[in-house]
Amino acid sequence: MSRLACQRCLRPPSVCYCHTLEVIDNQWPVYILQHPKEAKHAIGTARIAQLSLKQCQTLIAKKPGDVELLMTNIQPLLVYPGDNSTAVNDIDPGTIQPLLFLDGSWRKTRRMLHESPWLAALPRISMVLPASRYKIRKEPHPTAVSTVEAIAGVLAALERDTQKYQPLLTTMDWMIAQQIMQMGDKTYQKNYSGS
Repeated sequence: MSRLACQRCLRPPSVCYCHTLEVIDNQWPVYILQHPKEAKHAIGTARIAQLSLKQCQTLIAKKPGDVELLMTNIQPLLVYPGDNSTAVNDIDPGTIQPLLFLDGSWRKTRRMLHESPWLAALPRISMVLPASRYKIRKEPHPTAVSTVEAIAGVLAALERDTQKYQPLLTTMDWMIAQQIMQMGDKTYQKNYSGS
């Protein structure tokens, strides 16, 4: 991290999004298990959630066995798609539990899941979300979304409030617009347009 970066959002001044953040009192506690390489990703979105949600903690597992140690005495619902997952809309909104989101590329999160028996054994929930607004990262399939989009969508569905978590997406949209402006339209069109 550059010494010139904002100490809060860890972004350079030209793309610091702190002025766009709104603090949101989420009912369901959020844990983000971040792949170590994702923590260094300049345009990651997990930090937006961490800075915006009152109940949000980011954990980094350097080895598969660290996962269970980091989450001692916490039995979360893992938010991850799969045949054995329960649809978010089928979850009783009154039974508040911690939620665990995996932060990294699809390949990295699948590996995290494969290498940790503890993670693989967690009850899973999932939902189909609108197409990603994250225009500066190519996704492997149309249903893939960024971490902050998944968090906003799942919390909105569980709390039955479609507007409460929009500020998370507003901050992400601002960050993306600034990144596109920094790279220039020609570079954006060449590398990301239509993805």
